[in-house]
Amino acid sequence: MTTHATAAAESVEQLAKRTFAELHQSIVAQEAGSLAGDVEAIHDMRVTIRRLRVALSNFAVCAPKEDRKRLREQLENLADALGGVRDLDVMIAALKSQLLNRSNEERAAISALIRRLRDRRRLRLRALINYLRGEEYAGFKREFFSESTSADSSESATERLGIPYSVIEEEHGQAA
Repeated sequence: MTTHATAAAESVEQLAKRTFAELHQSIVAQEAGSLAGDVEAIHDMRVTIRRLRVALSNFAVCAPKEDRKRLREQLENLADALGGVRDLDVMIAALKSQLLNRSNEERAAISALIRRLRDRRRLRLRALINYLRGEEYAGFKREFFSESTSADSSESATERLGIPYSVIEEEHGQAA
């Protein structure tokens, strides 16, 4: 079978590299929506972070320990920033669904709570935006897309993981 032969030709390390790059690109693709406060983009970014964390764990032998540790820390910080907003989105949606078939007094109380949660969400969204505009996230975005080595001539993660920048750019149709 051709499909099986093609899959068998890909080594575990190649699969890991491709998986890391695809998940990384999927996270970065949600950035604009997350910056805009889009509920779905924030959710999708958070879900993809979980997937990349699992991939890092499952393919641990395919990436140096230092890289895995750094990526896990970056992913944890990004997930925390996203989670602060997403958790409030979930609470607000749950409360909105409770507005039907309630007395006027109960609706007023629930609506007041929703307004307070929206105020908190705005604060958490500002924190998320600051994180996404910060240096740590900028470093995360460069993680798999660095075209050249840094000034101290250490390898980029792309080079350590053996992913040529041109391949990623072709597959995803954009430069980092």
